[in-house]
Amino acid sequence: MLAKLLGGMTLRVKFILLLVAFGALMLGVMTWNHHYLLHSTMIKYVDKRDQLRLERLKNNLEVYMDEKAIFDTAEISQDVWQRLLTASHRVDLTHTYIPLDILLERQYPKLLKIHPDVFERRVSLVSRDGDVIYGPKPTQGGLMECVWVDRDEAGHLAYSHRQVLTDKNDIEFAANQSIVFTAWALVISVMAVILLWPFADHFLKPITTITQGMRRLSQGKFTTRLPKNRNDELGQLQQDFNHLAASLEKSQQSRNQWIADISHELRTPLTVLRGRLEAIRDGIHQADGERINELYEEVMVLNRLVEDLYQVTLNDIGGLNYKMNQVDLAALVERAIGLVAEPIRQKGLTLNKTLPQEKIRLQGDEDRLQQLFVNLLVNSLTYTDVDAQKGGEIRVRLTRQPSEVCLIIEDSAPGVTDQELTHLFERLYRTDVSRSRRHGGAGLGLAIAQQIASAHGGKIEAEQSALGGIKMTVCLPL
Repeated sequence: MLAKLLGGMTLRVKFILLLVAFGALMLGVMTWNHHYLLHSTMIKYVDKRDQLRLERLKNNLEVYMDEKAIFDTAEISQDVWQRLLTASHRVDLTHTYIPLDILLERQYPKLLKIHPDVFERRVSLVSRDGDVIYGPKPTQGGLMECVWVDRDEAGHLAYSHRQVLTDKNDIEFAANQSIVFTAWALVISVMAVILLWPFADHFLKPITTITQGMRRLSQGKFTTRLPKNRNDELGQLQQDFNHLAASLEKSQQSRNQWIADISHELRTPLTVLRGRLEAIRDGIHQADGERINELYEEVMVLNRLVEDLYQVTLNDIGGLNYKMNQVDLAALVERAIGLVAEPIRQKGLTLNKTLPQEKIRLQGDEDRLQQLFVNLLVNSLTYTDVDAQKGGEIRVRLTRQPSEVCLIIEDSAPGVTDQELTHLFERLYRTDVSRSRRHGGAGLGLAIAQQIASAHGGKIEAEQSALGGIKMTVCLPL
């Protein structure tokens, strides 16, 4: 029931209730603690006052016994004990000289004997042998004062500590102090709630703002941003919210661009296929071997695009498996070169390779690494032009470092700008001039190559080549 009730409350109401509950708890604890401390302190104060009287009684006994030559408290009469006990309320014979005859012969009020005060009811006279002569039996942990006569132990005075206040004035004083403290505690609690109200807004306002921002994000409004006006943890949360919103906005834009690019890439070969099939259907072209080959080439272009998209997407979701084994990298590069050597020769390009004679072994997936090398070589083959005078060239070089091995592939013109270099590994990216779709690429080969290199703990970089084209460097850890 309580959980259901709290669940229907706003955070502001819960926060205020928490403050009120906490204040009430603190008020109760402080009030109880004050009452306890006040009561305990008053008892100790009165107890200390009684101990001072006990000291005066001890001094008066010692003066009396010394003057009367009494060496055991057991020889003291009850009348003398009662008179000394009453006189000790104010008189200390060691400081104020009063002749004992006058003190002892003075008529003793019977009322005091019938109604002794609290101190008289708590003090006891004990003999040298430990017997209680007058007064109550001493309690455990009580105070015991030794009475000395001529430096000899003549007896003891026993006193039992107070447990409660008994004097009317003491009780009234403690009660008044409790009332005053309780009143001040209530005033301070009310003032604390009033002063804490703006602090509640200070904490709740940014939380409310963040909640509203999260609601807008859940509705797809990724352009939402929060003001960064705090330097505490809530300010850090605002900054993290803005970072999340920016990431979601960028992801949405990338997704939309990705879908648009895929649609464009798929539309082109489908449009060509449709146009040629319609021409055959309408009798404009004959369905001969040449036309069928053209249709087959467009289908293969479409097939390569779909396969590349599948490879990229499969890697994103973690479904692209890698079987790591010891592989000879030099042999893999040699095999990849062999797969593209004939197309390179047919295009009229020159292929120069520099490979080490010894084996270079590392942990890797043989098929994926070969796919990586073939993609880079095909990329150079596709986008390298044959100049009428200079021809065209592709250079392949494999070098070994202490901790890694690097494959460097360079090609001749045409090249790309420095700005375009930073986008080469983006999916479906193609430069606007030389490296365009007229070569049949969809802009996924380098993205796949980068994914394979990263999966092997390596990296791939692109930079300007001295040959006039692009220099691709793949480095894999040994």
